[in-house]
Amino acid sequence: MLSRVSVWFGALVIAVGAAAEAPVTFTDVTTEWGVRFEHNTGAFGQKYLPETMGSGVAVFDLEGDNDLDILFVNGMDFEGHPTRRPNTAKLYVKSGGAFEDKTRGSGLDVPMYGIGVATGDFDNDGDADVYVSCLGDDRLFRNEGGGKFADVTRQAGIKNPNFGAGVAWFDFDNDGWLDLYVCNYVEWTPQTDIFCTLDGTNKSYCTPESYKGVADILYRNNGNGTFTDVSKKAGVYDPSSKSLGVVAFDYNNDGRIDLFVSNDTEPAKLYDNLGGGKFEEVGMISGVAFNEMGVATAGMGVDAADYDRSGRYSIVVGNFSNEMVTLFKNEGNGLFIDAANETRIGQASLLTLTFGAFFFDADGDGWLDLFLANGHVENEIAKVQSTVSYAQPMHLFQNRKNGKEFVDIAKEAGL
Repeated sequence: MLSRVSVWFGALVIAVGAAAEAPVTFTDVTTEWGVRFEHNTGAFGQKYLPETMGSGVAVFDLEGDNDLDILFVNGMDFEGHPTRRPNTAKLYVKSGGAFEDKTRGSGLDVPMYGIGVATGDFDNDGDADVYVSCLGDDRLFRNEGGGKFADVTRQAGIKNPNFGAGVAWFDFDNDGWLDLYVCNYVEWTPQTDIFCTLDGTNKSYCTPESYKGVADILYRNNGNGTFTDVSKKAGVYDPSSKSLGVVAFDYNNDGRIDLFVSNDTEPAKLYDNLGGGKFEEVGMISGVAFNEMGVATAGMGVDAADYDRSGRYSIVVGNFSNEMVTLFKNEGNGLFIDAANETRIGQASLLTLTFGAFFFDADGDGWLDLFLANGHVENEIAKVQSTVSYAQPMHLFQNRKNGKEFVDIAKEAGL
């Protein structure tokens, strides 16, 4: 039997398949396995932009016992507007056939408007630490063992008071210490919130074009528990970006880890690691800055993998409704083409709004499949776009064992 567990936007599912040719079936075991998480956007009727972002989820081995545990990042109430919803993250530790809520006393049980999350052993002590990007000051939590974390943000030299988003741990200089890339979205505060409307009367969520971008941050690990902001020195500083997602991978197989950064309505970035602590932005010349129509898309969820067994990593990018998901196929020689349409992913994803995207082998046949988590940001979108809904189905694109064609089997799989 094949068995794998995943957490997708608050729902815990287990996939079971008898063999490579057997149908893929998912069963919702959220309640049965003891997971009870309620995300708090802080919404109180004003339709603030951060409410549209949701929060990240980290699945990692907290205790080194080879069982995967779950950290749900959470938002929080806006000042002066209590909602009576939880204001802290939730930490669930695997225990036998279920999960136990171990949030209280973990050190992660502090109010923060969390958005992105990534785990990695930044101090090389053998256990996973946690970085949470926030609306406001980000947090770095060092794993102290025994299910306890210490907030070491200040002493580590981390200072990012912006509108954080995607996060990635990676060793960009190959010195054996994990460095950190943090995406920042746009300049936004409750005081600078802008009135936008879909119908000319009622307030709606604004698009990112209404706000200025914010530069991302590349933190170099100094190897002594501290970090240094090397964004400008390394060549990744760009205040025009409105970044949401980041994935670290070696796109040109030169032994150095590169970065792809998805931007919302701004060109995507591909930072080629040149070595010596330097990057070169090659998004335009490599073909990943825009989709096949030459348009900068919403650029949200992102992942990279060798889905076609070419020996090269390709890139998937989740986009807004009425924008197809982008699948940048790595052609080698530093070039990518948008293969979403030719692989049948494009039209199938046209009306959905994709926040989460990742490759995994759902059916155990050795070919990577693609999962997309969808949902619109505007709960009244159907009033102005009859073909688009607020709640949206997931996509599970099954790789037809050739890397050239995918078929959406989400309904058949129970999703």
